[in-house]
Amino acid sequence: MGGPHVFQLATVAVASVAAALDWRTGRIPNWLTLGAIVAAVPLHAWLSPSTGPDQGPLAGIKWSLLGAVACALPTVVAFWFGWMAGGDVKLVAAMGALSGLSLGLEAVFLAFFCAAAFLVLRLAWTGEFFRTVSDQVTMTVGRAVGRTRADARSNLRFGPFALTGAALSLVLHGGLA
Repeated sequence: MGGPHVFQLATVAVASVAAALDWRTGRIPNWLTLGAIVAAVPLHAWLSPSTGPDQGPLAGIKWSLLGAVACALPTVVAFWFGWMAGGDVKLVAAMGALSGLSLGLEAVFLAFFCAAAFLVLRLAWTGEFFRTVSDQVTMTVGRAVGRTRADARSNLRFGPFALTGAALSLVLHGGLA
């Protein structure tokens, strides 16, 4: 086992700790997320292949940093609108830094897909779907035109969905085989 699987396993490990802490306390600590980002860059430099075009330590560093930025960018927008907490944004950036650009984006997409599916099912089950959609549209328009609003963050914990996305990405690419 080598190559991308090492990075995916590291992503699953970080997401596992984040999911457990987020579920229990509602917080994802900086030591976990920022520590993972700081560790990911030299890990990519050290383990990247050294032969071929656009490979070597600098390519590994670039791949890790691009993954962090590309994964975090949409969550920064969601944070700005009040849809995500700061720990979730840093966790997604850590997932991108650890997995790299393509696998990081895949893991984050799968995490958001699972979270969205869960929310739709939960809101439909409780009969609050249409009211919630209406409230979110009103708050988004209000935020876009500069009106102040109450904090829109929910009690949804993103950590378990991040773990689900990272694990699905690992399984889809051969798992531990």
